[in-house]
Amino acid sequence: MRKSRRDQLLCAGLLVAACFLTYANGLGGGFTYDDKAVVRDNPRIRAPDRIGQIFGTSYFGGPPGTGSAYRPFLLLSFAVEWWIHGGDAVLFHAVNLLFHAAAALLLWRLLLRLAIPPPGAFAAALLFAVHPLHVEAVTSLVGRGETQAAAFVFLYLLAALRVAEGRGAATALAAALVCYVLATLTKESAAVAPALAGLALAARAEGGLVSRTRSALVRGWPVFLGSAAALAGVFALRSRVLGGALKNAATGIYELENPLEALPPTGRFWNAAGLLVRYVGRTVFPLELTADESAWSLPVWNGRSPLAWAAALLLAAAALLALRRLPSSPAAAFGLLFFGVAFLPAANLLFPIGTVFAERLTYLPSAGLCLVLATAVVGNTGGRPSVSRARLRALAAVALLFAGRAAVRNTIWRSDEALFTSSVRTSPASAKAWYNDGLIAVERKDPRRGRESARRATEIYANYWDAFAVKGHAERDLHLLAEAEASYERSVALNAAYENGWFGLGGVREARENPSGAEEAYAAGLARKRDSLPLAFALARVRSALGRPTAEQDWRRAVLISPGSVAARFGYAGWLAARGRDGEARRQWREALRREPTNLQALCPLADSNARDGLALAECLAREKIWRLTRAETDRTALERAAQACPAYQPRWKRLS
Repeated sequence: MRKSRRDQLLCAGLLVAACFLTYANGLGGGFTYDDKAVVRDNPRIRAPDRIGQIFGTSYFGGPPGTGSAYRPFLLLSFAVEWWIHGGDAVLFHAVNLLFHAAAALLLWRLLLRLAIPPPGAFAAALLFAVHPLHVEAVTSLVGRGETQAAAFVFLYLLAALRVAEGRGAATALAAALVCYVLATLTKESAAVAPALAGLALAARAEGGLVSRTRSALVRGWPVFLGSAAALAGVFALRSRVLGGALKNAATGIYELENPLEALPPTGRFWNAAGLLVRYVGRTVFPLELTADESAWSLPVWNGRSPLAWAAALLLAAAALLALRRLPSSPAAAFGLLFFGVAFLPAANLLFPIGTVFAERLTYLPSAGLCLVLATAVVGNTGGRPSVSRARLRALAAVALLFAGRAAVRNTIWRSDEALFTSSVRTSPASAKAWYNDGLIAVERKDPRRGRESARRATEIYANYWDAFAVKGHAERDLHLLAEAEASYERSVALNAAYENGWFGLGGVREARENPSGAEEAYAAGLARKRDSLPLAFALARVRSALGRPTAEQDWRRAVLISPGSVAARFGYAGWLAARGRDGEARRQWREALRREPTNLQALCPLADSNARDGLALAECLAREKIWRLTRAETDRTALERAAQACPAYQPRWKRLS
């Protein structure tokens, strides 16, 4: 007994060590790509009093009734971390790694409970722990949706097995349902867990396929019924927040992210078959990996494609073979079936999802293929507790190759620049990859590269309005103003509600000394995006310079759109002060200072305005704040001069000096 316990602790330690050694060089990465919007810049996770916003809005935020993803428990995990350690990216990465290690341990435990021979169970968990296809799920912070959901799914399956065995059934059922709710509110694809539970129960049963299915239904009905009720509750919650059980009917899927969305179900079937074969290939031979496979880097097939037919027939044959071999080769058969069933929600088969292909989606399904690979490497050991030295060496070699590939791949997730540079190298036919590369180049003050990358993106996808805007930005930085204006005009022609396009177009027209044209662009954009503060602010500024009679109304609108905007308050105050309306201007400056007490842009004109109106004490207090912030000799001299003219302030001045 002690030897068995010691062996289990040793195996667990080896799995945890494999996880940490493989992904250790990813801990130093920063916030990349969606990490910024979901974690770094997300106000909803900043304080405990905003939990209501986490559960009342979609994954990326926005007004109620919008969005397509609802993942409050994923956001809650980020929030709890933020409350503890703030925005330290290293600690966020460390928790991601802990979730991955937990998932590997739970997978190992699950396979043992399914009577998979211990060598095969450990080998499968080891390959799962070090597989390079998991880099995006582990090293990218938002990839936690995959690792966290998988951990809850494995816990759910373990609890479901306890229910079927009748051991503490009530407690186990409650635990299973809690884990199921946590999993589905972490990542939508976890909704498939009851089907995986049925598969696990069938694998544990005896007899032919029909008798195994019957046994699974009889022994698992409490889990299935409870899970159906829990899923109905999750759908009700999603409908309330998103406006639909899956998504709001008005929320579309961008063609660039998933060109399969526009296809009929039969068209999606052929492509889903091809994509599944591609996923299998990358799991077994993870050599060519990429962070982006959006349109149009993958071919879109139809029913006349020989490759589509070959993929569909291959998958059908594999499924039939797995079902037939379940009694005689349970490990390999269960692994194949687990992969196929777990992939259903993300396969673009039942319904289109937000992306056509993403390696992170393989995280949970790959557990099945890792079991198939492990069985091939260590063999079907049956009841034998040991494996030959040759097979152990083969397992070690595969694990080391996988771990090395993963460690190399971790480095591309250290920064946006590394990620996007890698994407255009590994997926040169992807418009999105070139767009991202152009965007980061412009941000890094490399407009020539930015322009070329954006041009490549528009050549691949002619309707890419974002890429035309990036191209326009780069051309403006290169002082190619005519070309920049044409690029921005193309951007808003493709998407008339594109805020950045209108804002960029107005900016270029201002640079070309065409303020009336800029006014026209800002006004047109604001007519389509009525809640846009950048457009409202720019329009008020340009109309003020042009002396338009509507300028004050424009400033009021900017303040109304965002009452907390210091820039809008400051701009309106400047307009008021220029017209001698110092009292109203001071109110705006004070509102700005209430939000940003150290804002010198508001303090300095407020002090000058107080001086003009003879408000000596108010002037002294404002100048004191300025001097405390700057410690500049000129500001001290201005304060001293004001103090000498204000008897009420002089005692305070003596204490300060």
